[in-house]
Amino acid sequence: KGGPVYLSNQLTSRVERKSVDLFIAVSQITAINNGLVGSGLPYQVVPNFIPEDLGQEDDRDSHLLDLLPKDGFLLFVGDLSGEKGIYILLQAYAGLVDAPPLVLIGRQTGDSPKELPPNVLMLGSWPNHAVMQAWKRSSIALVPSLWSEPFGMVVIEAMSAGRPVIASNTGGIPDIVTHGETGLLVTPGDEESLRNAIALLLGNPEMREQMGKAAKRHSAEYWTSSVVPRIEQIYHSVISQKQS
Repeated sequence: KGGPVYLSNQLTSRVERKSVDLFIAVSQITAINNGLVGSGLPYQVVPNFIPEDLGQEDDRDSHLLDLLPKDGFLLFVGDLSGEKGIYILLQAYAGLVDAPPLVLIGRQTGDSPKELPPNVLMLGSWPNHAVMQAWKRSSIALVPSLWSEPFGMVVIEAMSAGRPVIASNTGGIPDIVTHGETGLLVTPGDEESLRNAIALLLGNPEMREQMGKAAKRHSAEYWTSSVVPRIEQIYHSVISQKQS
């Protein structure tokens, strides 16, 4: 039955896609992976967005924030899984000299690490408002994903907290992080590339501060007030064309 079902789904999909007036993709890689680029189908890239008041303090967070080391630690937020680059991160961190603590916040999965290098603190899943406070207390955001992230909300959340981002040059992440300006892009799965980038920022407080400020400024492009009007304009344009 597999063959006929597959062919039927492909045919139905093509008919449905041709009936769509316009596709919205959250990143260029999303458009590519969904077969929009070069297909002749109309599409626009409009990113995901965050509220302007993201990161407001909440009294409910105090018991979680008490678990954090002193300000200035390295921070990873996300599923503690291989595809998120957790093992590459731990290997890179283990090779650093006199590095600040590394904090891991996220959901444990079946392939989460069972052993950690010294000075690494693995916490569980936190509510978003607590994560935002953790970003503010950190010094560098780490996003070492191995898979092709469609967008990477964690990147703009870290940037909105004024943190430079060291991230894999994969998926939709390069749409957000400008290498050398708001952070550093590294080769996915390359332990040495990641370690060198971390060491570079740790050894250059001024660069770290400048990138953090640039990241915070750039994050305003992803505010609700910046992105939602773009989406609304697309809908208005499509409706106007249908009515004309």
